[in-house]
Amino acid sequence: MNRLAAPLLAALSLLAACSNDEPSANIAATPSLEQMSETPGDWTALNGMIGRRPSESGLIENSPISVDLNARLGSSAKAFRDAMMTAGPLTRQGNLLVSKGPNAWLVLDPEGHAFHAGLIRNGQLEEWKTAGTDLPRPS
Repeated sequence: MNRLAAPLLAALSLLAACSNDEPSANIAATPSLEQMSETPGDWTALNGMIGRRPSESGLIENSPISVDLNARLGSSAKAFRDAMMTAGPLTRQGNLLVSKGPNAWLVLDPEGHAFHAGLIRNGQLEEWKTAGTDLPRPS
């Protein structure tokens, strides 16, 4: 085979795999649990989720906070996501946004790009906060 043929075939294979013909190509995907924090997104978009449950709005799975939650919660991220699917609607409490469920809760400070999350698992409360913040537990 020609020395140029092998690299050319490899490049064509990669291009074929990157095709945008699939309908899901333009849909944002839930970040993987291994994906780490990046520059904070526009948390003002969270205001559009007020009054909606996390299971309806994508608050936990596909919002500006998803990557930060994954990074902070680590191996507990999936259990937290699952527990938040039964949480009540996101509400405004002063300058904070809050969603609570039977076994998990989330307090958000959109201006400070900060959160405080809690999960009751095996009868024990686990909590995570954005470093350097002191957000309260939900009331």
